[in-house]
Amino acid sequence: MAARSGLTPAGMASLHRPCSVLIHRAAWRVAGRLLLALLPAGAAWTAPATPPIKDPADTQWIFEFLPKAFQRNPRLDLTVITELTAEGKKLPEVTVRQPAYYIAQSAGYRRTIGAPAGEMTLPPHQIDEFVRRSLATRGYQPASATAPATLVLVYSWGVHARLDQNGLPTGDQLAQNLLDRAGLVGGEKFKAEFLALLAEATAQVDAAVSTPTRHMTVDGAAVAPVLGPDQLEFMSPVNRFRDHSAKNEFLLEQVAGDVYFVTVSAYDHEALARGQRVLLWRTRMTVSADGVSQTDSLPTLISSAAPYFGRDMSEPATLTPRTFLKGRVKLAPLSFPDEEPDAPTLPAGDGPNK
Repeated sequence: MAARSGLTPAGMASLHRPCSVLIHRAAWRVAGRLLLALLPAGAAWTAPATPPIKDPADTQWIFEFLPKAFQRNPRLDLTVITELTAEGKKLPEVTVRQPAYYIAQSAGYRRTIGAPAGEMTLPPHQIDEFVRRSLATRGYQPASATAPATLVLVYSWGVHARLDQNGLPTGDQLAQNLLDRAGLVGGEKFKAEFLALLAEATAQVDAAVSTPTRHMTVDGAAVAPVLGPDQLEFMSPVNRFRDHSAKNEFLLEQVAGDVYFVTVSAYDHEALARGQRVLLWRTRMTVSADGVSQTDSLPTLISSAAPYFGRDMSEPATLTPRTFLKGRVKLAPLSFPDEEPDAPTLPAGDGPNK
């Protein structure tokens, strides 16, 4: 593929170099201490219960009485976020009438420590097909002899699982696991915001624990601390963030539980041909793994992300579509109407190259 695409071996090899996450060790310790402090002693950490979801087509709240594993066609909890780099923001908007051409490379299936080793997923050729078809609806087309590539798209998929406390993970490991998942769910901006929340909450806990009133007595009687566990939990910056909006609660629930994910990263083709890796944009999509399988949820996840490829988003989109009915996923030929399709609805404040 390197010879046909014009990429040098060095350019292709650069795609496989791991991306470093430069977060100071002290920040990891701060986040880890908070997690250990907020978890009840000896209790297993479980994701919060899924909140009721409102169907846009209905006027009443839908309460899911049956667990998703027992529903024939359950709703999925999805997030999608695309972030553009400074170089990516210089590119013109891609549409069906103004396409961009690419070559694609799979980075394969990924899973974190603690994720089931034998879990069934879609075969690579099906992932490739779903990704290509989803990209095509936004105007991204495979390169050809008459349409040379300007992009190299690298995609991967897999499962990101929370660490089991029975394995006695360290605070650093808990923090890194959570922060990595926060990046998948909400992108780098949300990841930084989440880390700041953890640091602020840890400082609050440390201040309460070290307050002198814990050791004071009045007339021989011990004085209770100014802030007890219940007050600390109520005043926690993480809880304030969660209670601010339903969307914040949705994002935190995704971070707290296991998710399946797909990532698509766009690199400048010409730069890669010279052995330089220039990231233009990256789309990350997740679906809660609670009660659903990869084989049932990944097709819906990839197709739902179609409107967001290559679009600069100020915040992640949260979606709740129903999964495809089992046994009815069909790869039909793509067709485009003569008229330009309506632009997809994006979250408030989002737009192309913004």
